[in-house]
Amino acid sequence: MKAIGVSEFGDLGHLKMLDVPTPEPTKGRIIIKTDAFALNPYDIGIIDGSQSKFRPIKLPAIPGSDVAGVVVDKDASVTEFKIGDRIVGRANIAGYAEYVSVPHLRAVKIPDQVSSEVAAALPNASISAYDIVFGALKDHHFSTALVIGATGAVGSTVSQILDNEGKNVSVVINSAKVDDLAPFSYEKVAFYDAPETIDSLPNFDVIINAAPQTELASIYAKHLNQDGVILSTTGVEQFDLPEKQKIDFSDVDFKLNHAALEYLVKNVGEKKLSIAVAKILDFNVQDVKAALDTIRDHHPSGKYVVKL
Repeated sequence: MKAIGVSEFGDLGHLKMLDVPTPEPTKGRIIIKTDAFALNPYDIGIIDGSQSKFRPIKLPAIPGSDVAGVVVDKDASVTEFKIGDRIVGRANIAGYAEYVSVPHLRAVKIPDQVSSEVAAALPNASISAYDIVFGALKDHHFSTALVIGATGAVGSTVSQILDNEGKNVSVVINSAKVDDLAPFSYEKVAFYDAPETIDSLPNFDVIINAAPQTELASIYAKHLNQDGVILSTTGVEQFDLPEKQKIDFSDVDFKLNHAALEYLVKNVGEKKLSIAVAKILDFNVQDVKAALDTIRDHHPSGKYVVKL
């Protein structure tokens, strides 16, 4: 089968089209014929080998975890799926390929009304969003929340989930992306590039930072209620607050994959969640490399998805 990956670790220039064996089902796994897969910043660490410090990675290495497609084979122990089912899953690795092996506990069926492209955009970022709300913050009782980076893949889903859960949600975005908020109605909208709009915000029970930007940390921190918490996906050291008021989400491992995917596909299918797809790409090295370049250097609105 065809796959996009590397035969030796290096920069994105090492990406190439590979001919590799089609995976066969091992215990607890299903094999899907890929309809679409999404790109994530983590994938770059597979390509350059830096993730090998945390997990074994064999060469040739194929990045990719977020996949959607049709079940074509499965281990006999897997009973909840049948051949021909459309599924979305979170593979451990090797998602940039025509066929992918997915753990059955990290896969759910896709409703007819949800496209494979939108489904593929769900797992990594939207599971993180789900884990933030129903995992990291599950023991925190709050009514008001500020989401920083609400047009990014994680921030957008977090904002919508909180809104669906009846929270009073305000957001911080770049003013150039204000049109991305058109489908939503949040309490207040402030802008990175107009700090005075952030300064005029009220205080919040919870502040969620889903953006890499840090120079405004002191402004955000002063808008936290006395007993509130700041959760950040990009580190908490920039926030001058007591440790008990900070949650470093990068250090939290909730593993709510299956529950999250069930929730996400259901709510997308019922149009209670809108998942942004920034661009749909063709299955070729040039498009994938260019998109990963963008993901590495910027904070795009929505996911880059490859359609096969």
